[in-house]
Amino acid sequence: MKGRNSIQFRIITGLLLILLLSVGVSIYLTTANQKSNLLDASQRTLAVNNEMLNTTIRNIMLSGEAPIANRTMEDFRKITGFLEFELYRTDGSTAFNDYDTLNFVNDYQSMVMFDQTPRVEGRSIDTEDFQQVLMNKTPVISLNEDTREMEYYFPILNFAECRVCHGDDEFIRGVSHFRISLDSIYDQVRRAGVLMAVYFVSVGVILFTWILLLMHRTIIKPVLDIGETVNIAATGNLDIQVDLDRNDEVGELAGRVNHMISGLRERRDLELQNKVIETRLEENRKYLDHIKEGLLLLNSERRITGQYSVFLTKLFMREDIAGLSLADFIYPDAERFADERRDLDGFLEMLFTNKTADMDMIMSINPLNEAVLQLDQDNEIIIRADFLRIVENGEMENVMVIFENLTDIVHSRHELEEERQRRESELEQIATVLKMGPKVFEGFIEEGERAFGSLRGNLTNFSDKEFISEAFRSVHSVKGTARYLDFPGVEEHCHQLENLFAEVRDGSRKVDKSLEETVAGTLDSLDDELVLIRKLIDRFKEFSVGSESTQVSPFNVFGERINDMVKDISNELDKDVVFNLETDLESVPGLPEIQPSIFHLIRNALDHGLEDIYERLAAGKPSESQLSLRFIHEDNWLKIEVEDDGRGLDMPALEKKGVEMGLLKPGVHLPSQIVNVLFRPGFSSRDEATSISGRGVGLDAVKEDIKKMGGRINIRTSRGKGTTFVLLVPWKGDEEGVLV
Repeated sequence: MKGRNSIQFRIITGLLLILLLSVGVSIYLTTANQKSNLLDASQRTLAVNNEMLNTTIRNIMLSGEAPIANRTMEDFRKITGFLEFELYRTDGSTAFNDYDTLNFVNDYQSMVMFDQTPRVEGRSIDTEDFQQVLMNKTPVISLNEDTREMEYYFPILNFAECRVCHGDDEFIRGVSHFRISLDSIYDQVRRAGVLMAVYFVSVGVILFTWILLLMHRTIIKPVLDIGETVNIAATGNLDIQVDLDRNDEVGELAGRVNHMISGLRERRDLELQNKVIETRLEENRKYLDHIKEGLLLLNSERRITGQYSVFLTKLFMREDIAGLSLADFIYPDAERFADERRDLDGFLEMLFTNKTADMDMIMSINPLNEAVLQLDQDNEIIIRADFLRIVENGEMENVMVIFENLTDIVHSRHELEEERQRRESELEQIATVLKMGPKVFEGFIEEGERAFGSLRGNLTNFSDKEFISEAFRSVHSVKGTARYLDFPGVEEHCHQLENLFAEVRDGSRKVDKSLEETVAGTLDSLDDELVLIRKLIDRFKEFSVGSESTQVSPFNVFGERINDMVKDISNELDKDVVFNLETDLESVPGLPEIQPSIFHLIRNALDHGLEDIYERLAAGKPSESQLSLRFIHEDNWLKIEVEDDGRGLDMPALEKKGVEMGLLKPGVHLPSQIVNVLFRPGFSSRDEATSISGRGVGLDAVKEDIKKMGGRINIRTSRGKGTTFVLLVPWKGDEEGVLV
């Protein structure tokens, strides 16, 4: 665009303005500085001259030559530039003006034969500068630029030589004043300003011409050439390029324009390619819409492309998944599945970046191999995802993910596994029945039916703390016997009931219809387990008539089973335990009633009392722990001792826990008071429960069982050496000891 809006016009205008401004400022500053220097020099010269004049006149007058002094002053007034030179008294009148003073001086001069002193024209002065000299007793210089004049006021001091005639009352006798013209200085400054203006304008014109030519060559012409190239490219000719080889900003602009033209050319070529690709994609879409597999493509940013099968959206019950990361697609709840999302992202990172690693090795850590996904409250699927790298021109472009729905297959596999485990369990139970006899199981079934029947009849009483404690004890006892008899199904369901009771007791779960339904469902499963055991007993009775005499004694069976239980639990806890069963009795009267309490004490000793191998070695103990169970007949009592060589009771810790739970009041307590806390419902020294202990039920159940039998419990403990629980129950004579 030409005229005022063109770049060239703007550059010329800008340069002119800058030139005029810089010349004007330079002239102003230079002349002002010159003027200031000349005035300062004049002031200094004037001060020196004044000092010389005053000294000369003073010396003449002190010698009595007042007429010479007057004529000297008159001669100074005739010097070019001096406009006025007068001596003023302190009252503002000129010296040598009044007749009395002149008569006195002339009479004195006649006596010494000096010339008469002429009278000067009378004048007076009362300017501000004059009064300032009188007040401050210092010289004053005044510059009047309007009249181009400078005035100087200098105090005439009352020197010691003058006090003979004039007295010593006044410090200042008068003021010397003279006024000079500065026309020559101002004319000199004006001539210098004109000369400098001519010089700066000449230099400015030269610089302006040189800059203008340089701008046109280095900027304006290349920019016009670039604009012309852009206009040609805009017509559709994308094969043109700006021919400009420079390493400055204009060269960079030309490079960007060339890059833009190249990009447009590539875009044109890509549009042609996209048309071909769109045709292929349309064909792929038809394929993906009808394939019965879950397929999707991940791009290099680990996000799902628009190519995925319709079957996949139906499998996962989600639509419009393009643009999602695989973690967002598989695990939409980021907070709940934070660990799973992190594992999946790490797997994809390895898949995309570690291109040299063997694919089989990478797939060995595939987190989506038989992954269980909860789609919503009612729908759960089990999937397996296979990953396939898609490489083009040596570079990995995409990863194809193929999903397989394993829900039915895995469920069938689990059902077969459960059926296999059930049959193995039945075989084990049959072996146990063959070894122990049906009475063991009948007693267990009766105990379970009583406990579960009581729960089923009181589903609405879970708000009663006493009922919860009683339910806890009965279920815990059945669970211990189930573990003893190797009924894992019953043990697991009882453990689930304990979890529910613990949540109600701790207040983390409300007592509502949902709780009743959950408990009722678990009781149904337990009833089914008891029915299976009952059928097993009935089948055994059909084929074992007359074989009771071949059974092993109940106490021997008890010994074998309790030994197996200790081995199982110690292996589960990774503890090395040597178990000793000590007794001189051939049978233990009332063993079925005492048996649950023994189970509780054995489990507590294994879980709480005995240390693991490393803790024992650190304490200087043998790695093997010792656990002993003794049956002793003393007078009319049956004494049962459960002794371990473990860590012993930590009284301060038990006391602190009891105070925190509100079972003990703050303060000092006797050891017996602290130990009694162990038998309170809900107390446990452990914060987290396991399938073995930690519910705060075991010792509570032991206390209630022993109390019902009319017995008592004693405890012996030593910190770091071990603990012994002693159960004392009345001796029942020669009753036959029968297991549960």
